[in-house]
Amino acid sequence: QTGHRVSVKLGTITPEGTADAYCYACDDNKLNPHLAQHLQVFGINVAAQQKTEKSIAELQLEHNLKFDFSMTTADGTQLQPVAGPGLTGLRNLGNSCYLASVMQCVFGIDRFRDRYFPSAADHFLTCSQLHPAKCMLCQLHKLANGLWSGRYAVLETEDGETRHQHGISPAHFKAMVARDHPEFASMRQQDAFEFLQHLNKQIDIAERPVEGGALNPTSVFDFTTEERLQCTKCSRVRYTTQKSSLLSLPVAKRPLAAVEGAPQEFEPVQLAECFDMMTADETVDGYMCPSCEQPTTAKKSTRFATFPKVLAVQVRRFEFVNWVPQKLEIPVQVPQSPIELGAYRGQGLQPGEEALPETNDQPPTDAQPEPVDESVVAQLESMGFPRVRCVKAVKKTGNTGAESAMNWIFEHMDDADIDAPDSEPQGTAAVADPAAVEQLMAMGFPQARVERELLQSDGDANRALDRLLNLSDDVTMDNVAAATDSKDDSASCSQYELTGFVSHKGSSVHCGHYVATVRHGLGTDSAWFFFNDARVVAQPEPQSEQAYVYFFTRND
Repeated sequence: QTGHRVSVKLGTITPEGTADAYCYACDDNKLNPHLAQHLQVFGINVAAQQKTEKSIAELQLEHNLKFDFSMTTADGTQLQPVAGPGLTGLRNLGNSCYLASVMQCVFGIDRFRDRYFPSAADHFLTCSQLHPAKCMLCQLHKLANGLWSGRYAVLETEDGETRHQHGISPAHFKAMVARDHPEFASMRQQDAFEFLQHLNKQIDIAERPVEGGALNPTSVFDFTTEERLQCTKCSRVRYTTQKSSLLSLPVAKRPLAAVEGAPQEFEPVQLAECFDMMTADETVDGYMCPSCEQPTTAKKSTRFATFPKVLAVQVRRFEFVNWVPQKLEIPVQVPQSPIELGAYRGQGLQPGEEALPETNDQPPTDAQPEPVDESVVAQLESMGFPRVRCVKAVKKTGNTGAESAMNWIFEHMDDADIDAPDSEPQGTAAVADPAAVEQLMAMGFPQARVERELLQSDGDANRALDRLLNLSDDVTMDNVAAATDSKDDSASCSQYELTGFVSHKGSSVHCGHYVATVRHGLGTDSAWFFFNDARVVAQPEPQSEQAYVYFFTRND
């Protein structure tokens, strides 16, 4: 049907009709449900074949497991396998450890477990979707039931010795959550933080029509940031807010003295230093001040306007090596005791401060387009970033090179308009596409907002959906404060405790191996557990220094 050429690795053919099938046009492994019929043309009887070689997935899994994580304590004691409710492992499907580690951390959060586990049986009976494999809510309930019922967490015994459990397969869940994403649908290793972003979006879409989104567990990640901009010439300020759900922190790079033949080591960094860097003043050169009416220099800083119930944090340990982003093994020291983040809360317009006048901030219609260094754009595109994102990053960093542009992309990954052009297209239709309006309204969004975001997105339903999910409706400092008083008690609490983290070993987040460490319970009754795909052990001494994604829970 497609006309694509496919090669089959003969040694991987099994009597059941499976084998490695590689599509050159798609540059990916494919499943061929009619393999026996197709090979019969070449005189190959599948039923008579015996598998003699490892498949690509098996070879990749074997390679990734070489990035092994210690399963012993500091004194050399072997960590013992455990099983039970909340202690069920997830089998590796071939480079699916990024998914398994994120899902173990996510379902370790009370709101996710309470949303999908107790109601699983009722949902299976009442779901109106004819095909459960195509229902995101069915797959979430199914996965929650598998992880928390304890029925599938059974330790094996061999020669009188306790072995690890087999765990459960997340194959149907992976197929559903990655259905519209070519990278996550592939068998390649992926970035765990990018998957968490994608997961939140898919759950948000699925939950919108259910009681107006009131049961949506991803709301535990939601918070608002406050950006303060001050002109250094007139000293006037402007405060703006933006809805966010995930946080990306910079890390200071301080190499230690190099040792010949040994990997480069770095000085440890305190977590508080990462927050200090995030909230520090940033200089904006060439800022067109609406009060001074001339180019000046401005200072910009970002703080929290509200705090989330669960703060999900990515630590950016990357740099360019031969124009390829490489991971830096910088230890980040995270205290096990409560962490106070109140010092990073924004305060809004203060007495004595004068606000900058409101302005359109759009360039004149006869302004010449800003030149872009196409060689830098090409380098960024070769790393897999969309062109619109690359062009915007190069412009925002003033054509200062690929490294600064890549850092800008990482810092603004969670921006709702990151893939929107800098300026709205001319000649936008005055009426939104009725079919797109109906499609988005079915997800629980009001018609007025849907039509407005569609017009702002030049009729692109996907871009409009991103804006609807990530941009608050007419957010101002006043209604942020009102929302904080009415439904968000973070105004009285900004203290957090580490309750989970995803760790990674490998030279890049797109290769290597991911594992999860999750804390069950709070206070003296809490315990840490280590999830390495299907293997689950108690972890009395969690090692968080090299974690990639952290989950902090607010102490209310």
